[in-house]
Amino acid sequence: MSQRTIQKVLVANRGEIAIRVFRACTELNLRTVAIYSKEDSGSYHRYKADEAYLVGEGKKPIDAYLDIEGIIEIAKRNDVDAIHPGYGFLSENIHFARRCEEEGIQFIGPTSQHLDMFGDKVKARDEAKKAGIPVIPGSDGPVDSVEEVEKFGEEYGYPFIIKASLGGGGRGMRIVRSKEELKEAYDRAKSEAKAAFGNDEVYVEKLIENPKHIEVQVIGDNHGNIIHLYERDCSVQRRHQKVIEVAPSVSLTDQLREDICEAAVQLAQNVSYINAGTVEFLVANGEFYFIEVNPRVQVEHTITEMITGVDIVQTQILVAKGHNLHSKEVGIPKQEDIFTHGFAIQSRVTTEDPLNDFMPDTGKIMAYRSGGGFGVRLDTGNSFQGAVITPYYDSLLVKLSTWALTFDQAAAKMVRNLQEFRIRGIKTNIPFLENVAKHEKFLKGEYDTSFIDSTPELFNFPKQKDRGTKMLTYIGNVTINGFPGIAEKKKPHFDKPDVPKLPLNQEIPSGTKQLLDTHGPEGLANWVKEQNNVLLTDTTFRDAHQSLLATRFRTHDLKKVAQPTAGLWPELFSMEMWGGATFDVAYRFLKEDPWERLKELRQEVPNTLFQMLLRSSNAVGYTNYPDNVIKAFVKESAEAGIDVFRIFDSLNWVKGMTLAIDSVRESGKVAEAAICYTGDILDPSRPKYDLGYYVSLAKELESAGAHILGIKDMAGLLKPQAAYELVSALKDELTIPIHLHTHDTSGNGLFTYARAIDAGVDIVDVAVSSMAGLTSQPSASSLYYALDGHERKPDMNVQSVERLSQYWDSVRKYYHEFESGMNSPHTEIYEHEMPGGQYSNLQQQAKGVGLGERWNEVKEMYRRVNDMFGDIVKVTPSSKVVGDMALYMVQNDLTEEDVYEKGATLDFPDSVVELFKGYLGQPHGGFPEKLQKLILKGEEPLTVRPGEKLKPVDFEDIKKQFKESHDLTLTEQDAIAYALYPKVFSEFVQTAESYGDISVLDTPTFFYGMRLGEEIEVEIEKGKTLIVKLVSIGEPNPDATRVLYFELNGQPREVVIKDESIKSSVQEKMKADRSNPNHIAASMPGTVIKVLVEKGQKISQGEHLMINEAMKMETTVQAPFSAVVDEIHVTNGEPIQTGDLLIVLKPE
Repeated sequence: MSQRTIQKVLVANRGEIAIRVFRACTELNLRTVAIYSKEDSGSYHRYKADEAYLVGEGKKPIDAYLDIEGIIEIAKRNDVDAIHPGYGFLSENIHFARRCEEEGIQFIGPTSQHLDMFGDKVKARDEAKKAGIPVIPGSDGPVDSVEEVEKFGEEYGYPFIIKASLGGGGRGMRIVRSKEELKEAYDRAKSEAKAAFGNDEVYVEKLIENPKHIEVQVIGDNHGNIIHLYERDCSVQRRHQKVIEVAPSVSLTDQLREDICEAAVQLAQNVSYINAGTVEFLVANGEFYFIEVNPRVQVEHTITEMITGVDIVQTQILVAKGHNLHSKEVGIPKQEDIFTHGFAIQSRVTTEDPLNDFMPDTGKIMAYRSGGGFGVRLDTGNSFQGAVITPYYDSLLVKLSTWALTFDQAAAKMVRNLQEFRIRGIKTNIPFLENVAKHEKFLKGEYDTSFIDSTPELFNFPKQKDRGTKMLTYIGNVTINGFPGIAEKKKPHFDKPDVPKLPLNQEIPSGTKQLLDTHGPEGLANWVKEQNNVLLTDTTFRDAHQSLLATRFRTHDLKKVAQPTAGLWPELFSMEMWGGATFDVAYRFLKEDPWERLKELRQEVPNTLFQMLLRSSNAVGYTNYPDNVIKAFVKESAEAGIDVFRIFDSLNWVKGMTLAIDSVRESGKVAEAAICYTGDILDPSRPKYDLGYYVSLAKELESAGAHILGIKDMAGLLKPQAAYELVSALKDELTIPIHLHTHDTSGNGLFTYARAIDAGVDIVDVAVSSMAGLTSQPSASSLYYALDGHERKPDMNVQSVERLSQYWDSVRKYYHEFESGMNSPHTEIYEHEMPGGQYSNLQQQAKGVGLGERWNEVKEMYRRVNDMFGDIVKVTPSSKVVGDMALYMVQNDLTEEDVYEKGATLDFPDSVVELFKGYLGQPHGGFPEKLQKLILKGEEPLTVRPGEKLKPVDFEDIKKQFKESHDLTLTEQDAIAYALYPKVFSEFVQTAESYGDISVLDTPTFFYGMRLGEEIEVEIEKGKTLIVKLVSIGEPNPDATRVLYFELNGQPREVVIKDESIKSSVQEKMKADRSNPNHIAASMPGTVIKVLVEKGQKISQGEHLMINEAMKMETTVQAPFSAVVDEIHVTNGEPIQTGDLLIVLKPE
């Protein structure tokens, strides 16, 4: 046959196959023409060609590519010599091939007779029979009625399959297993065939169960040569759609392979087949059956190219030009010289979501990175950053083919490449493909067409981390909306902190931790008593920053100085670094896991005892918990690395402490039971808390099992002479060591310690200088110098501790927004008696509810409330109750007299009600009766230990709930955290789901976000650093969102953030009319937790209407009189401001 001139090729297709053909043409030096639909104007294939023209204007997206006359017209107008149809669309359409022939345009593929013969599966069966190839029993020709199908069922038995005559890709196919299913299947197959192929002809054939799907690639030329390029195994299918293909098959015997390939060539020769085609077979039990011929190039042709080295698409074009297969131009050897080399696997990466029944996902690709390397081939469709994936076309993003000498190597290469993909903004089937490529049945070749449907574990995917996007969303959010409690929006410039580094080869000296591990708690206590030098506990890691900076110090900054502390200050008795408010604040504000903090610090500090503050039956919470929670908490904390538990009760109620002491003893750790110091033993006018009271309390704790006695002077009220007298008296009466803790608010801390040391105290609490003084503990270095010449001077290297202090000094600047603003000693502490740890926290709370300007009034009110409550011990959580009441009274302008007068109609904060109910235990001397009656409004108080009355928490149930609601597997530690703080822990989990692990961010970025043009580095795990740059911030959109443009590792990324400041200018809430008694107003700014009533509901006086929360403080709103609920103006979760109208009542 003579040569034809082909100089310009149009590809009547889109996406990946169009690009594949363009590439082949360009290599052959041919000019290329693309067609594209309106929807595809942004598609990759459009600008891969030399020329591109819009097709099928005004038609539906699919129909545009089926517009035969439109395509022919474009070809003629632009001097096209040949058209390549690709696969799908018009590739098997006889009418299209004929129109090309009529117009003198070369159709790159077989002749229209071949398309006619093989496009109709019934005619194809006849050809196979003529060539003597076994076929599956089926109807001769299309079936015209359900009755005909029924007859076939009776003759050949069920199951059988109804297929569209012009079908492909699994559409228009239905399996029928029983007579009942028949009609529905027949109708469905016909309507699907009509929709997909424009023709509703269907035929029937017997179903071969669980076969392998093997296809043979054949190529013929115009000179009578026909060769095969061996087989592909396409058995990994889902609903007749191929998912992963392999060449050659790993599970055929050589003889069977030869027979199948021979049969394919025989069939092609019989009909003088021209160009590329595929003959498909089903193989079961060593037998093979012909299914069909695909007279076109196939999606999976790439793997045959990889194992034979033959470029199938180029060969198609050259054959269409009239070249001989074995000519110099084509270069394919004779059949006996064609061999396969190695193994190749192809996966189709699509935007289908395997967890949602493989529904195609649509949207914008926000990030796209792919694999590569030796033996890797990527045939891409629309896979690039910024590509918009529409719902109109095939969901294929890229075909990934890998080749290696052995099948296992090719599979390993496939998994490696799938793992290298980073596609964000759209769901993909990558995790599913990865599971298939790793599955042992796949690797052994023991799979058939039922593999996917019968292997449910292929659908178990690890959660996609997507850490980059989540982190950018957090940074964007803080950049635009700020951080709660930080007024300053602009990010300040900070100096880089100076982290003390230990030499690599320096061993960390052994310390008190080794003593405890060797000698046990009693042995340790005896060792403490034998020491002449006073021992030190460093509180910098907890109480110092709790007292100065509202506990806001992040693990990120603590971790850097942990190992240096272990190396430079090994003489410490302990490091207090956990418990108290750290637990709540870590979850609530810092969005990090306190258990993780404990674990990480423990790894860095192997030599010093870790100490925590345990609030007895309140654990690290603010209310009483069931006994099993306390036991579980102590057990987990001890296992995670806590050695010394300082146990106290917020009312000095020993009965409330015994359970915690017993639990600590059981865990083999040190129980340091503490007495909380309040009042003044030097003041005879305050006999409630005298020396006798403290001594008898201490003796009770010793007999309850304490290894060490703690004196917790949480407000810094212990005056130096009082310290001398108290410690002297205790030393006379007790046999256990004494550990003193104070706050330096008054400036008398060092003098107090010096007197206590004279009296024989064993251990005192100190902090590094830059984190000491004021509401914190006295400075370790100051104490060292103050005791110069004293026989009990502490043992420490003061220069080394100074190096640690410099680090804390530089990092403290990050947290300046949380400073209490106290610049000098406050002797007023002896008046208001507020604990140091509460001072900065309560100040933040006051700011949070709009009382920042009235802080002095709040402090005065604090003392007044204390006296109203009968002069109680004030330490978390009892101090928090006093604080809540003080805020409540100042906020609502109430005096003490008002409380007694209006008490019956006031809604007191929930914490106040709980205290007076006895939920925090019993105070020394009981509650003031008059006030208790007003607050409880007729409810009976508890007199026993509250934990006894509470039902044990079912941790397994918590885990089960979370598995169902968040698809999260909680650890024992998580479940305990949930039991302590259900709401806070749930919010923490929600934050982690939205933003990932943000504890890895540096602190300035965590609090302030980023400046324009700033570049930061974030180490998301050891040795893995992300480099982030904020490029620009978009203008606000009408829906109050802004687009932030980042670069992540140099790649552009966009994040959409809601700008909270815009919404407020649009929407204002109604305010209550103070003079209208029917209006129920918000008494504090905060959030509505739960509305408890409905509109039209009848309510009686005192009934609970709703629960609100402001800065950790919950308030239940009660009905002031019996009425009907007329209007409700708020919903759950809504933010409210003081004076907002909540509910309108209608008196009955």
